Amino acid sequence: MKTWRVLRGYLRATFHLALIVVPVLGLLVATSATGRIGAGAGLAVGVALLARACFIYWPGFDPLFRVPWRGPLRGGRMAITFDDGPNGAATEKILDVFARHGAKATFFLIGENVDRQPELARRIAREGHAVGSHTYSHQKLSRIPLREATSEIDRGHEALVRAGVPDARLFRAPHGLKTFAVVRHLDAAGLRMVAWTAGVYDTDCPSGRLIARRARAWIRAGAILLLHDGKLGHERRPLLEALPEILAEARARGLELVTVPELLGWTS
Repeated sequence: MKTWRVLRGYLRATFHLALIVVPVLGLLVATSATGRIGAGAGLAVGVALLARACFIYWPGFDPLFRVPWRGPLRGGRMAITFDDGPNGAATEKILDVFARHGAKATFFLIGENVDRQPELARRIAREGHAVGSHTYSHQKLSRIPLREATSEIDRGHEALVRAGVPDARLFRAPHGLKTFAVVRHLDAAGLRMVAWTAGVYDTDCPSGRLIARRARAWIRAGAILLLHDGKLGHERRPLLEALPEILAEARARGLELVTVPELLGWTS
């Protein structure tokens, strides 16, 4: 499944690059004004379609810089984020690890999981971690009608409010997929979308050692690292094996692990 996702991504990228390369070649060989105008129009369309595709599929890409994907490169801080929880014992063990290391994280929670485990959602916030919404049922927002997408966003946020979690107004789109209309809705709702610097594909990885090795490459000032405590019932043993090593490596490099709002300087 992962191989097909990667291949599909390459095919999509190749298609959109071809929309630019072909008109550029047309401009180079065009011998008439009509040919140059046609190639130029094709190039403009290709650039627009490529920019649209980047906006949808590249989590941190936004020409208006509304979707942060990293924090300041100076200051000795980074953020670790967890998507898809809360996930029962797995999330509880993650909280225990962070407590032992005196570190903080940011959790983007699925609304239906919060409805099932409101006390665990409250514990996350109570222990000083930031909490954001990850929609209500983890729908890919770029692939469903706008009305359904906005409902997913609103219901996910309402689940946090209903559980009594302090409202940090944070949001992360499932798989980072977004549309211009979705971002406009988030702006109107006062929700801040957060992307990430790097993910380590920890949900597909059977080895804690490999997860830790992948993460080490991104343990640096300003980084926002994407991990997953997982949907309810998901086995997260490899991540739990890797997590102490990741946190110890951050400490060895002199980095403070803080929440996303702290890293980005969002005080309200």
